[in-house]
Amino acid sequence: MTINSVGQKPLYVKQVQATQGPQKARNRAVKTQQQRFQSSDSVDLSPIFVFMQQVTSAMDVTEPDTALKINILKQQVQMENYEVDPGRVAEKMMTDLIKDLGRSG
Repeated sequence: MTINSVGQKPLYVKQVQATQGPQKARNRAVKTQQQRFQSSDSVDLSPIFVFMQQVTSAMDVTEPDTALKINILKQQVQMENYEVDPGRVAEKMMTDLIKDLGRSG
């Protein structure tokens, strides 16, 4: 590094200034390009995905009747007097199977 006499700018300052001009122009070009890419970015969700999100959020909400039924079932299980109706379970399984087969076809 060379420092000239008092009153004159050091040589290294002149060199930095000379290299900053093109660098600033490059930085501006990069910023402009980044802004162009940012404004053109988008995400398209499939209708099925949006529907599944709605179904999932709807399942998270419990209605008062459902909460009451769940509490009754919990008490029955804790008191060991909960009885499973095998016919009802089989019917529900068949209904779900038929729905699943209808969706896959």
